[in-house]
Amino acid sequence: MPEKILIIQTAFLGDLILSTSFFHAVKMEHKESEIHVLVNLGTESVLDHNPDITQVWCLDKKKIKKNPFFFLKFIQKLRKEKFDKVYSPHFSYRSSLISFFTKAPIRIGYKESGFSFLHTKLVPRPKQGPHEVEKLFSLLFEPYDFPTGRERRPYLYPSEEDESSYFAKRSKLLKNETGYILIAPSSLWETKRMPEEKFVSVITQILRKRNESVILIGSKADLEIQDHIFRMMKTEPLEIKERERLLSLVGQTSLKELMVWIQNATAIISNDSSPIHFASAFNTPTVMIYGATIPEFGYGSLSDKHRIMQVNGLNCRPCGIHGGRICPEGHFRCMLDQNPVRIFEALEEVIKT
Repeated sequence: MPEKILIIQTAFLGDLILSTSFFHAVKMEHKESEIHVLVNLGTESVLDHNPDITQVWCLDKKKIKKNPFFFLKFIQKLRKEKFDKVYSPHFSYRSSLISFFTKAPIRIGYKESGFSFLHTKLVPRPKQGPHEVEKLFSLLFEPYDFPTGRERRPYLYPSEEDESSYFAKRSKLLKNETGYILIAPSSLWETKRMPEEKFVSVITQILRKRNESVILIGSKADLEIQDHIFRMMKTEPLEIKERERLLSLVGQTSLKELMVWIQNATAIISNDSSPIHFASAFNTPTVMIYGATIPEFGYGSLSDKHRIMQVNGLNCRPCGIHGGRICPEGHFRCMLDQNPVRIFEALEEVIKT
């Protein structure tokens, strides 16, 4: 019987994408093993066609919060699998409980995780310093054995259907073959979003000074941001041909289709959010904009060509690991002081280098 390994990663989408390099590393270290991955319901599609994974389990957090009975039933299903080993890159109390209740003889997690005493082996997880993939690798390797190069970047596998959908949409959307630059102006947390008027300034510079089209990306929840940007763009001094190169895919792509758009982009400009990690998977040149958070948290771009844009000298940064709804200081200088001209220059740098 092959060894059965469970990896618990029920965090945000970006965390799951970064964790795919860890899934790959576990598979390379345990080539004959079955690798099962537990994720948050709604994020699982990014793992489609991943050859490192035997089975994906989905946890419906909303359902188990409403009725603990469903959590017990879910645990019973996992226990029947008789896992030999569990890795818990997610450090919530719930993840530690799930790991413990599988009854796997080996359960590896972070020392800083909730209910960490339920693991059989603990690994320290510094809040700042190492990149997130290095924190993940520490569950499997000694520091001097960490994978390098390509093996640090995420592993995503768009299907032929996703690629066909991409080419069909691209042929209808783009009127020229000069390439496109993606703009991801949203984030789950408001203090991680650069104001739309600054994105408008960056977009205007791209349309006036470069030949690529500019395409906004995001989910249906970001349609208001898209509409605000388009309204403000109407007042920008642009020629008709320049205006025609501003397009949008907001709310129009699945996660897997978005992968292909990012894979084929000339570059991407994004707040500190999941599009950065999609871009890292495909080594797409990236300009990353930081507000409430900082690169030292370990979630920065892994693309070879990238630039970090942040306002230095603010002693209030960071104001939280995920940011927040409003600036606790009331001034929001971490984003209001961002320089659109410098962001455009950074974009040109990552494209040229």
